[in-house]
Amino acid sequence: MVVPGTSVSRASALAASFARNWYLIDATWQHPTLVAKKCSTLLQARHKPIFAWKQDSGDHVVVINCAQLAMSEFEWEFHRFTENKTTRPGDNRVTYAWEYLRDNPGQLIRKTTKLYLENKRIDSRDAWLSRLHCFKDENVPDHILQRINFMLPRKKPPRKLSQYSKEEIDSFPIIWAKDDQYKY
Repeated sequence: MVVPGTSVSRASALAASFARNWYLIDATWQHPTLVAKKCSTLLQARHKPIFAWKQDSGDHVVVINCAQLAMSEFEWEFHRFTENKTTRPGDNRVTYAWEYLRDNPGQLIRKTTKLYLENKRIDSRDAWLSRLHCFKDENVPDHILQRINFMLPRKKPPRKLSQYSKEEIDSFPIIWAKDDQYKY
């Protein structure tokens, strides 16, 4: 049976919704929590019309340029991750976000995405996180690049002041003009 307006049968449309797609996310100048929210939605298949808790139909997510994440200076110190491998009090190991960015930027995205995954399905977290592929820069293996179906759009990174022309700077409206009596 053919779906009205398309030449695709319902069976193939249903099969396409069950297929595991590969999404590419560019993390340049993106906040880690926003990237993690996108990743968790795709990994859990919440964007699909066939979403159900009991079935695992999530997609693969490839995140590139993890070393170019953007946060304010305060947030690099504020975001911290606690690991407790034992049940002893005082054995917590605290790692800050800037340490993950320095050592392994992909791990920062992985840890932040783990926070946004559903708590009801703790048994599925490992399966979801196994489909998250994070890379420090744009060097992605060819066998992964060949599988990518979709690239999610990203915000345009802001330009530096040195990238503006003299005409653009002169035409910018003056918000406040300094008086001659003003002293700092």
